[in-house]
Amino acid sequence: MNTTFSTADGLFEMPDDDTRPQDHLGRQPRSLSLRAKGIIAFILMVAYSLLIGVTTETQRQGLLRVVDELEIAHRTEAQLLEINTSMARTLFAVNMSFSDDDLATSAIRSMIEVEASLSLLEAIQDRHPTVLMLAGKLHALVRDLAQSPTLSTLGVARATLNELIIELDGVTKNAHAHRLKLLDQYRENYDRITLSSLAMLVIGLILLGAVTAIFFSRLTWDIRKLEAHAHGIVNGNRDAALPVTRNDELGTLMHAVNRMQQDLRERERHIERARLEQFHREKMVAVGSLAAQLAHEINNPIAAITGVASAMNQVQQSRQCPNHGVSCHPGLILEQAKRISAITRQIADFTRPQPQRPELLSLNELVSNTCAFVSYDRRFRRIAMTTELDSEMPAIRAIGDHLTQVLMNLLFNAADALEEMPAEHPARILVRTQAFEHDALVEIVDNGAGIDAGTLGRVFDEYFTTKPAGKGTGLGLALSRELIEDAGGTLTLESEPGKGATARIRLPLRPPERVA
Repeated sequence: MNTTFSTADGLFEMPDDDTRPQDHLGRQPRSLSLRAKGIIAFILMVAYSLLIGVTTETQRQGLLRVVDELEIAHRTEAQLLEINTSMARTLFAVNMSFSDDDLATSAIRSMIEVEASLSLLEAIQDRHPTVLMLAGKLHALVRDLAQSPTLSTLGVARATLNELIIELDGVTKNAHAHRLKLLDQYRENYDRITLSSLAMLVIGLILLGAVTAIFFSRLTWDIRKLEAHAHGIVNGNRDAALPVTRNDELGTLMHAVNRMQQDLRERERHIERARLEQFHREKMVAVGSLAAQLAHEINNPIAAITGVASAMNQVQQSRQCPNHGVSCHPGLILEQAKRISAITRQIADFTRPQPQRPELLSLNELVSNTCAFVSYDRRFRRIAMTTELDSEMPAIRAIGDHLTQVLMNLLFNAADALEEMPAEHPARILVRTQAFEHDALVEIVDNGAGIDAGTLGRVFDEYFTTKPAGKGTGLGLALSRELIEDAGGTLTLESEPGKGATARIRLPLRPPERVA
């Protein structure tokens, strides 16, 4: 059988629901609404702002510590300058004592100056051991001068004072360098805080802008896609559902549009099925009416021919006519006349309207009548159609008109497949029935060219056909499978290229209860 087996003229099927993408119409994943996304975005923005604030505050505390150290260094440097000034004044007073005639009076003045300077050293001598040692030495010299003011003691005091001034000068330079270092550190920290805060602010704005732009761009794109899909549904698009890539309110709306599309498709398919079934019934009624009219019109001539042939046959047999059976065949005329009457009755009986509810019927008789009816079609002229009917087939409960539709569809598909075979190829169709414990099997086997795997996987798809335009609509096998499934059975098709095709119908001997 060739690839044209996938369709039939004037038939229709609704696709199975399991062909729908589960992510479109099945159970939806837990969604995150647009409101929730907005709240999350606000929380993230607040958290980022808090992060900037905490980071800035941490750096600011470090900067304040540098400021405190800088103030301490500034006070220390000012204090050292004051001590240096006092020490210089004291050294000047000691030097003046060497030129004064009254050594005792000069020594007393020098002691007063030294004591005043040493009182200033008390604030820093604990941090500088050398200064502490020199200050202690000056205290001892002051006591010596108080007991016995001499030039030698005064000279030692001057030398110690010079040494202390030199040491204080070094300490002052170190304090000044430390203050300058703290000042540089303050500037660096200030610049780092400013730059880092500005950088974090700019990065935050860029991220916020990028996320906002991406979010609204995607939202706009999805809205436009949904709008285009909705327009397509309005214009009759019933094919693929809209891919749902969102889990928010817009995704819920996409699911709703897909469900609406599916419902419209189901409704239209039911309407189309009812229309085609009605068309099938009207066509069969028209054929039956025509057959009844033909039978009525030819009954009188056939009756006359039958009467004449019967009389001729009786006369010739009673008188032993020598031409009887040689050149005169009244029995043959009688046989063919009766055959014409039987054919017209068979067509009228086959096309008589049948009830549209399940009833007990003989599957073998239905198969035989259907095969006999379709054999008058021109496509079966060169096809050898045989039947193998199980004699123990019990009665089944089904809608006879539906089974007739399915069998005619499968037989016409097989005939279409064999029509393209070369004339020297013997075209054969075998129709076989077999009874099992729980179901009945009907097989339609042909020896056509077969169907490739890719086409075989789509033969039951709605509107899929390999027939040329005007010869098939791609609805036959689809409707046939639905009609069989309505009866609680299954319809399958097996084929390989070059090995023909086999259509199998399985019907339950006890169909499932129908819910009212």
